[in-house]
Amino acid sequence: MTFYTLHLDPKPQSRPRFGRNGTYEDKKMKQWKRNCESQLRLLNPKIVPNGPVYVSMTFYIYPPKRIAEAKKKRLELELEAIYVDKRPDIDNYIKAVLDCSNEILFKDDGQVAALSSQKLYSLNPRIEIKITNLEENK
Repeated sequence: MTFYTLHLDPKPQSRPRFGRNGTYEDKKMKQWKRNCESQLRLLNPKIVPNGPVYVSMTFYIYPPKRIAEAKKKRLELELEAIYVDKRPDIDNYIKAVLDCSNEILFKDDGQVAALSSQKLYSLNPRIEIKITNLEENK
């Protein structure tokens, strides 16, 4: 099992945009993906060239003001124990990270055979990724 931490705000995959010349991706999303890929490469990961992988992702999202300033929620927030039950959907966060991980963490995101994820509020936004090569654990 390998563990990686990306120190950037989680961002959900944006919807494709349509223009005169076909579809294109939002500029902010493209920039975020470049940052994500750069951080992944700097971690010098050992790529899983083939076979099934299990990926676990935890998205730590900066809380809205009503939660960040609530005295009753302070301890839970510091312990990162408050789940995010608001939009954007978790699958959009996952898609953005998996797209950035191709050719870096694994050959292709099609190798992901098992997946778990969660969204939590945190004053320290980041993305934590655990990857397990399922063929090594037989």
